[in-house]
Amino acid sequence: MANNLHTQTKAITTLFLVIGLVCIAYCALFSTLESIIIIALLPLIGYIFICAFRNPVTAIYVLFILNYFLIAWMRYTETTGRSVWLDILFVIISVMVILHSILMKDIPWKLAINCLTLGGALWAIYCLAEILNPRADIEAWIMSRSTIYNILFISVLSSVLFTEIKQIRTLLFIFSILSAISILKVFCQRYIGFDTVEQRWLDEEGGLTHLIASGTRYFSIFTDAGNFGSNMGLVSVLFGILSIFVSKKSLKIYYLILSILGIYALFLSGTRGALAVPLGGLLLFSLVSKNFKLMTITTIIGLSIYIFFAHTNIGQGNQMIRRMRTTFRPTQDASFNVRKENQKKLALYLKDKPFGEGLGLSGGNARRFSSRLTANIPNDSTYVKIWVETGIVGLILFLTLLILTFLRCCYIIMFRIRDKELRGMLMAMLCGIFGLMISAYGNAFFNQFPTQIIVFAFFAIILNGPYLDQKLIQSQTKKIATTT
Repeated sequence: MANNLHTQTKAITTLFLVIGLVCIAYCALFSTLESIIIIALLPLIGYIFICAFRNPVTAIYVLFILNYFLIAWMRYTETTGRSVWLDILFVIISVMVILHSILMKDIPWKLAINCLTLGGALWAIYCLAEILNPRADIEAWIMSRSTIYNILFISVLSSVLFTEIKQIRTLLFIFSILSAISILKVFCQRYIGFDTVEQRWLDEEGGLTHLIASGTRYFSIFTDAGNFGSNMGLVSVLFGILSIFVSKKSLKIYYLILSILGIYALFLSGTRGALAVPLGGLLLFSLVSKNFKLMTITTIIGLSIYIFFAHTNIGQGNQMIRRMRTTFRPTQDASFNVRKENQKKLALYLKDKPFGEGLGLSGGNARRFSSRLTANIPNDSTYVKIWVETGIVGLILFLTLLILTFLRCCYIIMFRIRDKELRGMLMAMLCGIFGLMISAYGNAFFNQFPTQIIVFAFFAIILNGPYLDQKLIQSQTKKIATTT
């Protein structure tokens, strides 16, 4: 029987190998390089699906990685519509989790009921109803589909799948590698130069906002410098705080170096509003840490940064420092004044439109659907974008979702978590999110790739904090009882 099974397995493997080689040869003759790569990767994809079915959190890791590189994939293949793959992956993961739950009965679905998922469901219903908005455009609404369901999907999946502290450690380590890759890429742009694809993007559209008088704004593998800079602010806060709480010395050093490089990469982006991320993160850390020594240190660091930029001219000869300093002197910044004027125009236009203009109909990208006023005024802010597209009603709903979830997370970290390492990890995530929430006022990046999925996955994990903490306490109690 063993020999028979070995022979059958060998025959099936050979058959699949032959079929794969034939497909690769066919694509080499009649199709594109991309098709060849996809076929060559099918065995790996199959293996990942098997692993994900056995342990569904693996699928979230894959989703996290694909989400991070989606923009780069679209840029280098020079095609649009790649976000469909993310939609397909969402559906596949959902089906796999349901099947796994039916067979194994080990998915804690009760964790899916929290303020984030309930708020995400209300937001999804509201955005679905935007199709009834008389100002809406169906094509723009469809192209904005991720705005509708991403919050709900990612919050539910993260809530029911991240149920072990080792999974959180793994996710954060994966994120550190992704961040290191994006930092390495921006160093290549800065010290080697832009590659052919990036230069073409700058020549065609990106140069207007990235090749400016005050210097080049670098964007790495992200949509733009604003998105990149804010994410580097997240990297600096997240891994800076993690370096305090992780126990392994090698990991402490690695996270600390990554945090420092994140700050430097933020400056390379030339995104002034991104400075709000580390400053906001430090402010929150000083409030929720409940450790007088840490509160004192972070307060001193935050005040020093503020005084350096707002009340001195040190380093004014450096173009990066000079540009960042205008963040603290907004009235002297022409860009800031233009944004305020744009917001006044939009306020006047939206005065009698409580449900907004319609999904996908704000900012320069909306010009492919319509030439209306909102398409010709840059929103320059996540909150302005939501206000324009969903109206004052939608903005209030979205801000309520964010603020209530944020306050609930603060309460959990301050009063419900006893394990020091877990508390440090959750605190690092929340401080990074808080900085992004502040930065989103000056940059329209919050609902873009990869930021949206990162933020709401982190939110869901923090809301799971009491459950994770209880499991850790039970595990430690068992160990003590066994030793005794």
